[in-house]
Amino acid sequence: MAPPASVAKAPTTRDLQELNPASLLIDKKKKASLADSTVAQLKAVEKKIKERNASFYAAYDSVRRVAVPVQAMQSGSSGGAHFVDADKSRETTAPSAGELASSQAAMRDLRKMMADYRDRRSADMADALAVVPDAQKKTATDLLTAQNADLDTLIGKP
Repeated sequence: MAPPASVAKAPTTRDLQELNPASLLIDKKKKASLADSTVAQLKAVEKKIKERNASFYAAYDSVRRVAVPVQAMQSGSSGGAHFVDADKSRETTAPSAGELASSQAAMRDLRKMMADYRDRRSADMADALAVVPDAQKKTATDLLTAQNADLDTLIGKP
């Protein structure tokens, strides 16, 4: 059964990592008409972004694992915002009262982390765009804007 449209999703860490702005521009170098020297600079930015966000992804993954299993089971219930497990390989069991309380606290943390991810992404985009020549900035910005729409699909709009 599909979750209601109002349900926020909890993407996997990998889903978020794949939204690296520098990686997108490297992948779309032909469409953005980027020179090899710019691509080399973007690879350095890509590495910097991955290193800068490594601890965030580790923390996100830990919080997500606590929040999502209970919510995957409860996604059909009515009430406040729910997270749906993007990792379909995990099964859930009936939670204890303690597990439920822990999951609810983790869901609040997850919402905060997703807001933090948006802020981090803004900084990542600025870093990636900083190495793109002015002549290609509009195309690069358009590509990153489209990627922002993918983020909105993954975690919901702010």
